[in-house]
Amino acid sequence: MTKNRVSRDQTSRYLGMMSGTSVDGVDAIVVDFDPTGRFSTIASQFTPYPSDLRKAINSLAQNKGTLDASIVEKLDIILAHFYSDAALRLLADHQINHESVTAIANHGQTIRHEPNANPPRSLQIGDPATIASRSNIRTIAQFRQADMTAGGQGAPLMPAFHSHYFRNDRNRIILNIGGIANITVLNAAAESSTFGFDTGPGNTLLDQWIFEHQGERYDANGNWASSHSHDPQLLSTFLADPYFHLPHPKSTGPDYFNLEWLNRIFPKLTQLDPGVVQATLLELTAESIRQSVLECAPASQEIFVCGGGAHNTHLMNRMIDIFSDSGIRLAVTEELGVPADWVEALGFAWLGYCFDEKIPSNLPSVTGAQKKVVLGESFPAAECLSESAKI
Repeated sequence: MTKNRVSRDQTSRYLGMMSGTSVDGVDAIVVDFDPTGRFSTIASQFTPYPSDLRKAINSLAQNKGTLDASIVEKLDIILAHFYSDAALRLLADHQINHESVTAIANHGQTIRHEPNANPPRSLQIGDPATIASRSNIRTIAQFRQADMTAGGQGAPLMPAFHSHYFRNDRNRIILNIGGIANITVLNAAAESSTFGFDTGPGNTLLDQWIFEHQGERYDANGNWASSHSHDPQLLSTFLADPYFHLPHPKSTGPDYFNLEWLNRIFPKLTQLDPGVVQATLLELTAESIRQSVLECAPASQEIFVCGGGAHNTHLMNRMIDIFSDSGIRLAVTEELGVPADWVEALGFAWLGYCFDEKIPSNLPSVTGAQKKVVLGESFPAAECLSESAKI
């Protein structure tokens, strides 16, 4: 039997890894799946990016120009080392034998997402072959490409997982607030009615603006934003951007919503109090989410929030206020049994499981793909490579 593979009547163990558009670090989680696909979490760990690596990633991810191939290739390998080290550290810290892990399922770090370009493209770095070789664990990666080949946006990827585990007899929304915010609309009727899309910026503009003006990586609890009032005219100018008025399916990234976007939308931004801008950016996140929900899913009864934005107290309070007026209850995914910080990493562990079980894991109603497809590509562990070389 191939190393790190199990028979279908056994429990399979996956190490899911996610580093999102907030570019704060890597979430890693070890998950066991039984033969029916039910899961149990074994261990989890967050590894923050050092400041120099975070800066290097952001310089690529927020760059709308031509990417320097030599820089991309170098960072591709540096990130692969970081991912494999984070995976092995998680296993060591929790005394988990690496041979018990069926596969690592790693999303990689997105530095360019242009699903509407000709040809469509989306680039995630963190070379999976290097991860597999250094960890000696088979690695599943490149989850977006099959959906894009089928005519889809390749994002968001989590709605299929949300639908599989969080859908019940109520009309609910799973709201992920990472660097980019996205919603999954779960109608009680059937999975086929599930849809979702990126609503726009989540934390990315808030993080970029506070770093620019205060050197902080994020606005803790939204304290800076809450100490100022937002500018209604500035908010209206932001919301006039065409992205907010596009029909779904749609997806975006920090290569679109960044400081360059801010200055292009409002060239006189430097004349405003930076705190007022921060408050307005928080209102932009909340209002673009509100508009998306009320325009596309007015029958929703409840919203469950995951991602780093769930820790922004001021943002959460603003959304509780604006959705209570519409009779929609807002809570966090802990209420559904999954901590807000671990939904996406867990989702990628599930995508790895689906790949091995040959289960289609995209949702055409979300991405616009022409058909359901199995997502991912497998890269063999080091021992598998050496065994193949002997044949």
